[in-house]
Amino acid sequence: MTGWADPRAGSTGEDPDGFGGLDDLHGLDDFDGDSGTWSTPSPEPGSPLPPFRPSLSLERTRFSVDLPDASTATVDVDHISGRASLYRDDRHVRSADMPVRFPLGPDSIEVAASRYGMQRIHLVGANGSQRRLDPAPGTPEHWRAQLSRRHPGTGRALAAGAVLVLAVNLILLAPQLLEVVTHLPLWADRLVPFVSPIDLPASVNTALTIAAALAGIERALTFRHHRLLDAETDGLAG
Repeated sequence: MTGWADPRAGSTGEDPDGFGGLDDLHGLDDFDGDSGTWSTPSPEPGSPLPPFRPSLSLERTRFSVDLPDASTATVDVDHISGRASLYRDDRHVRSADMPVRFPLGPDSIEVAASRYGMQRIHLVGANGSQRRLDPAPGTPEHWRAQLSRRHPGTGRALAAGAVLVLAVNLILLAPQLLEVVTHLPLWADRLVPFVSPIDLPASVNTALTIAAALAGIERALTFRHHRLLDAETDGLAG
C-alpha cells in the first residue's frame, strides 16, 4: 500500500503501518465516487445514520465498534461507488473513496474492499493494536458469522470448499491462462510460447470461473486471504 486516502486533507497520505498489498483493492474504482456515476450522493455532515436494509446487502455493508470514549463508530460501505462513510454515534462525520484511513483522535479506522467484499475494516490504536469492527445485523458478514456460530460444521465445510475450489482453479486454469498470455503479440518476442497440457471446453472454464467468484465471496465474508490461493480472484477483481 503506497498510501491511504486522508478524508481530512482530500489527499493520499503515506502508509506508516506498512499494510502492503491493498493498492488493487479499491472496491469498484471504475466508478468514480466524485463523478456521480453509479454512486449515491455522500450524506451531509451530521445527518443521521439510515437504517440498514438487508435487501441492499449486495450493494452495501456496515460495521461498528465501541470506542474508548464510550462513543460508537459506524462505517457504512457502498460497494457500488467504492466509498465508505464514517458515522459517530449515528451521525455522519465524513465520506471518502476506499481504501481510506478515518482518523479518530489518536486512533483510526482503516477500510479497504475488493469486488468480492471487505478486505480490511479495522480499528487501529495509537499503540499499534488492531481490532476488526463488528458486522451490523442484516449484513452478509453478520449472516456468515452467525452461520459459523450456530452451525460450526457447515461453516467449516464452506471454508474448506472455498479453498478446494480455488486450489482446483489454480491447477486447471493457470496453465491455460499462461498459454494465452505467452501467445499475445506483446509477449510473443519476449517469451517462449507455452502450450498448456490442459485444454478444457469453454463451458467448463466458465463454470470454474463462476465457482471461483463464489469462493472469493465466501472468503471475503470471513476475512480470509492468501497471496497465492486468492491470486485468481484478486486478478478477477482487478
